[in-house]
Amino acid sequence: MANAQPPIIIIKKKKHAHGHHGGAWKLAYADLVTAMMAFFLVMWIIGLDVNTKQGIASYFNNPGAFRQSFAASRNALQMDGKPPPQPEEAVENDITVKYIDFQWARALQLLLEERRRTDPAFKDYTSNVKVAITDKGLRIDLIEDQRGVFFMAGTSARTEAGTAMLRSLVDVLSTVRRAMTITGHIDKGPSQVGAARKMDLGLTRAQAIYDGMVDGGYSSTLCRQITSKADFVPSMDNPAHVGNNRVVLLLPYAPKED
Repeated sequence: MANAQPPIIIIKKKKHAHGHHGGAWKLAYADLVTAMMAFFLVMWIIGLDVNTKQGIASYFNNPGAFRQSFAASRNALQMDGKPPPQPEEAVENDITVKYIDFQWARALQLLLEERRRTDPAFKDYTSNVKVAITDKGLRIDLIEDQRGVFFMAGTSARTEAGTAMLRSLVDVLSTVRRAMTITGHIDKGPSQVGAARKMDLGLTRAQAIYDGMVDGGYSSTLCRQITSKADFVPSMDNPAHVGNNRVVLLLPYAPKED
């Protein structure tokens, strides 16, 4: 019995697999990503300029203006199944300038028309301010009559009524920072300043409108061009009609790409 071998004992250790954790980590990760997105969104909004913040606030305060049917306006373009006309080719192509698109043009048109109907500054002058969407962009005509609406007769001196209307228009236009051009027009009738100086009068009136807008809080960097077309582009059948005396504000569409 002395030579008997001791029994061999084999110990097997069982390896326990890690428990299954399920999808809880995915929910936690999604919450983290959402929180980070919200944080960066808040930081982005804080860094915006005042006019852009006003534009965002205007949208959320009155989103219905952006959802109304385009067909509701008498100024909407009637395409009749045809493609929209090409915008006028811009003289300058500055990629740092933001141009207006049709959706924003339509939204601004609605807001400007609402302001014209409700603001007491336009009470006696609703027909002297026309807002329309054209193939070139959003166009605002500031039209004179025998009373001297925006300017004293034969001069570029602004009237109190015209200045009040300009400030009201600026309140709306400043909500959307888009490029603008300003053009002065004069009628073909006899003028105290003389035919040779009508170009100058158109230009000084366009400049006076620009100055009035800037004084009212409009950003000077948005005006891309101030010009005069004198009496070469009448808007009335009678070229000598006083209604041809006008200053046109145009928020143009983006220039065509080559």
